[in-house]
Amino acid sequence: MTFEDESTSPSAAPLSTQELCAWLKAELDIDAQSADEIGDGNLNLVYRVRTSDGSVIVKQALPYLRLAGEGWPLTVDRARIEATALSLHNELSPGGVPNLIHFDADQHLIVMEDLRDHVIWRQTLIDGSLPAGMGAQVGEITARITLGTSDVLVPADNRKQLLKDFVNPELCAISEDLVFTSPYIDSPSNNIDDSSRELAERLRRDSELFAESKRLLWAFKTQGEALIHGDLHTGSVMVTDGDARVMDPEFAFYGPIGYDTGNVLAHLAFASTRHDLLGNQEQVKLITEEALTFWEVFVETIAELWPDSEPWQETFLARVLEDSASYAATEMIRRMVGMAQVADIESLELPQRYEAKQRIGRNARWLALGRPVRTVEELWDRAIHD
Repeated sequence: MTFEDESTSPSAAPLSTQELCAWLKAELDIDAQSADEIGDGNLNLVYRVRTSDGSVIVKQALPYLRLAGEGWPLTVDRARIEATALSLHNELSPGGVPNLIHFDADQHLIVMEDLRDHVIWRQTLIDGSLPAGMGAQVGEITARITLGTSDVLVPADNRKQLLKDFVNPELCAISEDLVFTSPYIDSPSNNIDDSSRELAERLRRDSELFAESKRLLWAFKTQGEALIHGDLHTGSVMVTDGDARVMDPEFAFYGPIGYDTGNVLAHLAFASTRHDLLGNQEQVKLITEEALTFWEVFVETIAELWPDSEPWQETFLARVLEDSASYAATEMIRRMVGMAQVADIESLELPQRYEAKQRIGRNARWLALGRPVRTVEELWDRAIHD
């Protein structure tokens, strides 16, 4: 399903909880009884609305980056992109994302299924309460969505329409700045404290690493292989026993497949590094199994979907693996010194947080500048090396 482009529509004022309940009743005949803001994300207002027969989640896009405030204007068209992506993702990987109930272009509102029995994948990794099989499920979802929107499977005319539907310049610009540029310069968006100051200073002197980041920025901007999530990591997946759902695809655009897979592996490496420094070796082992299984199932699903008429599957997967290592490196660096850092590391006490950031910075450099990886085991060993 494709929704109408709303990029020129005026920004709607944030709805109060009372206004939201009234809107749901008037527009969708949903018996909304109360609403609470529950969002702790960087972009949107998020509400849980209790109804007479359960609950729904409502997201409203604001005309600015919520994390930074009104001084950072941001398009509300991201709500259309997210709604369109959720609809398409559910077609390609049924049950892999929250069910979309309604999108309203005038209010920039998305109404979706409430996954209230699920928790954020990152939190289960931090707590050591990880449900089994989540890496496998995310690997399958990622493969079905990326290959299912690529030239390998999509007729040329359909793909050109998808490219048009997912032009996403403002949110891409956020990634282009925060991931590939700001960590290597003295940027006001960086988040530097005693645990990261030494690493930040070293990054500003590392011309070789900065050059590699700029090369990857070029690929990020020009290598439109498939519709990627654009912000896929352990904080954008909800999990419970037997079920993983990928959410928040407002950064979706046509880009390099390895950006998504690399980000997932980077965030699993954060969790592994945390538990290694805390002495929880059993958790390190479990996270390693999840990371390797994520890639193995991704590969298996690609093989299942790959047409016999395209005799270059091995070359394709080798390229995605190399890209995954490179983009894992940029994500590891970004989350150590840039905006929007990760609880896996930030919740550590200062001596351990310092050691984590030093280690992750070293490992990221090795991933970015070492010889190309040939196996996912090699990628993972570099990502978590102590």
